[in-house]
Amino acid sequence: MNDQPPRSAQPWLRLLFASLKRLSENETTPRFSSFQRKLESRKSSIFNISLDSDFRRNDEFWCHFPILAQTLKQASALRRRITFLLSLTLLCLLTDEGVCQRNSATPPPRFWAILQDQSTDENETIEATRSLREEWPERSLLRRKKNGCEITSRDLSLSPAQLEIISATGAKVVCQSRWLRAVSVEADPAQLGAVRNLPFVDRVIPVQILKRDTVFEEESYDDIANDEMPANEATHLGSYGPSFRQAELARAIEIHRRGGSGRGVLIGVLDTGFQLDHRAFAGLDLIAQFDFINHDADPSYDARTDVKGQANHGTACLSVIGGYDPARLVGIAAKASFALGKTEDTRSETVVEEDYWIEAIEWLEWLGADVVSSSLTYRDWYGRDEFDGRAPISRAAERATELGMVICVSAGNAGPGPITIGAPADAAGVLAVAATDSSGRLTNFSSRGPASDGRIKPDIAAMGRQVVCVKPMTFNEYSRWNGTSLACPIAAGVAALVIEAHPDWPGKKVVEALRMTASQGYMPDDAYGYGLVDAVEAVDYPSLTVLIEEGLKAEFDWIGLQSDQQSLISKPITGNYVRFINLPPGKYRLLVAKGNYFAEGGKVLSTGKSLYIPPSGTLFLKDLHFP
Repeated sequence: MNDQPPRSAQPWLRLLFASLKRLSENETTPRFSSFQRKLESRKSSIFNISLDSDFRRNDEFWCHFPILAQTLKQASALRRRITFLLSLTLLCLLTDEGVCQRNSATPPPRFWAILQDQSTDENETIEATRSLREEWPERSLLRRKKNGCEITSRDLSLSPAQLEIISATGAKVVCQSRWLRAVSVEADPAQLGAVRNLPFVDRVIPVQILKRDTVFEEESYDDIANDEMPANEATHLGSYGPSFRQAELARAIEIHRRGGSGRGVLIGVLDTGFQLDHRAFAGLDLIAQFDFINHDADPSYDARTDVKGQANHGTACLSVIGGYDPARLVGIAAKASFALGKTEDTRSETVVEEDYWIEAIEWLEWLGADVVSSSLTYRDWYGRDEFDGRAPISRAAERATELGMVICVSAGNAGPGPITIGAPADAAGVLAVAATDSSGRLTNFSSRGPASDGRIKPDIAAMGRQVVCVKPMTFNEYSRWNGTSLACPIAAGVAALVIEAHPDWPGKKVVEALRMTASQGYMPDDAYGYGLVDAVEAVDYPSLTVLIEEGLKAEFDWIGLQSDQQSLISKPITGNYVRFINLPPGKYRLLVAKGNYFAEGGKVLSTGKSLYIPPSGTLFLKDLHFP
């Protein structure tokens, strides 16, 4: 069998080919008769339901064949039946002695047990939340306070007694979610039935089995020799070397010149793992780290459980935002603090589970993280009509934004077709980040929106082609990678610069500033979203730039903005423009004056121009006619 189908093959056929190839190459070999018994026991549901629009409900069967399930979902109804029957035939032909092979790395099925609200009276709940507030990290409480949020019953831990009862059924408890009031379990049908019948279990639903976006296949890199580092303009952070363009395009260098570097901001990064022995991480301010796959405190490569390269993706993405090796790589927010979570097991080539990510995002919120960069975009095996932000992973992401976190997620590399974003990029409030090249042109691979319910997605864009990052599994080498995975940490770094400049801003205002000051903030579309992120405009938001005609510079000395409350903001005219930044919202009149009339209270001329702030804007003054 060839390694690849013809390039002209339809996507459903290419997916089928990949399924059959992987099934035929893996080591675990359950007897085909066992597979046949499963098939026979579900014959009616498979052929009458599974091959129709809601075949996904047969999770206990399809979770063993995720790519085949994706194939059948994408095909037409008739083609699904043909594909399925052809698949069974080829599965038999590809195996020896009647053995049907399956992906040994495919995890056993998991299910969410959604728990009922605990039957405690109001006084007990108040006391429990009061006690929890006393134990909660101060940093998280402060972030919640500026976002108008307090500790509530949704933050209470799940009942230990209920978890013990669930474990007593034989089901394995994997992850817990306070926000969803749910626990994920690995269970066979009998155990699942026992869990479902527990009096405190409201319902049982499958943990979404998500098909990882093709970041590893799409991303490529070219090694950068250490003796080929170009010189360029330096800031207080030093020379940027080959990483100059990715910072320049996001206009982060100007914020660095002002002294910004992310200091005082806590950034959470969720990815495949992190190797911190590269010299670019020598000064990394690491606050916390955790491996949610193996449930230990070390998210680096683990030779006992991880495949080679497990930590590569996370290491590269982290370096874009937090790496620091002057003349080689300067991260967008290199002096920020970091909390690292390992949430994706790369032993599986095709599927991952959402519960690790959900548990990790709740951990980051508890720590008090201000920004999250997650370059793991998942495209599930459901239909694209379900990218509406209601999947559990997207609901968790949205809850994090409600509590004041700024969540940046890579949009995905499945473009250029419509509705090719993944989860949790589809969540409301989450910043889905598209990828451009070094000139700001959108890449062909960058996933497009909208969300299936019509919302604008992606949200913003950043450089995602030939982005300089550390070369994983080396001490001092660097690479260039492609993908929205690299655009995401650039955007997250810019968010950190905004929060550093405005520590009192709630998360929603940071998101508003990033969207509305991007390159097409007032004409968003489903390719760029609101456009290329602009660190300067976002930090200065809302702002007004007044361009002044050459002849007027000699006629007037001052320009001012007067609000409806009669407060006046004035600046001297010293060049071709005057810029007002971080203006309070409201209606303003534009004024000009000769001499220092503003200070002396003398005669001030109104230009007759009124404007509303926000949004930010630019105004050109010429041929003034005063009323």
